[in-house]
Amino acid sequence: MKKLLVLIIAVYLFSVSVMAQSQPERRVIEVSGSAEQLITPNEFTFKITLSERMDGKRKITIEDQEASLRNELSRLGIDVAKDLSVFDLSSQYFRQRKLKDVLSTKDYRLKIKDLNKIAQLQDLADRINVTRLDLIDTDHSDIIRFREETKTEATKAAKRKAGYLLAGIGHRVGAAVYIKEVDEESSQSRSMNFTSNTNSRSNSFAVDGVEVSRTDGLSFAPIRMRFVIVAKFEIE
Repeated sequence: MKKLLVLIIAVYLFSVSVMAQSQPERRVIEVSGSAEQLITPNEFTFKITLSERMDGKRKITIEDQEASLRNELSRLGIDVAKDLSVFDLSSQYFRQRKLKDVLSTKDYRLKIKDLNKIAQLQDLADRINVTRLDLIDTDHSDIIRFREETKTEATKAAKRKAGYLLAGIGHRVGAAVYIKEVDEESSQSRSMNFTSNTNSRSNSFAVDGVEVSRTDGLSFAPIRMRFVIVAKFEIE
């Protein structure tokens, strides 16, 4: 009985081997395709720093400045409850015990969804004398849709490449047998990295570390999105 079972297994394995050898090897072409898209950002995240300080004998507290900040932002039509928050827990009242003039600082995160409000934000920063105003991030409200569109175009580009390569030798593109996204995440270029140090009263900003004159005509670098797809297609 044991010998019979061994014989049956051997016959089965031999049959599988013969069938595998009798099937023709699948002919495929492997190509890569890429797509790139430049997107104008419509969401801007700022870091606002307030510093408690002495004005003569009068102490200007962060609470007073925060109240002014919230009031001024509301006047600009910004939803303060939704778009203004404390930057992080460690920014809550960072005490500078060795410095008498600066008693504490506090950082806030502000999201603006209207490019036209940025120049007004700069004016506001000067008006209430915030310590720093930094642009820390840019984004787009439909970034997921743009990412999907770019990946789709990269896949189409791979198929087009396979098509004209095979056409040169008299063949056509068949069904896709393998599609993989290369681990090359799109580089989201942060737009203009400017910093406003309103205590200097210089009416200027630093762009990439270089001080420039302040203007209302702001320009932002687009978000650069690029993806690469590797695909295999049957050769017909």
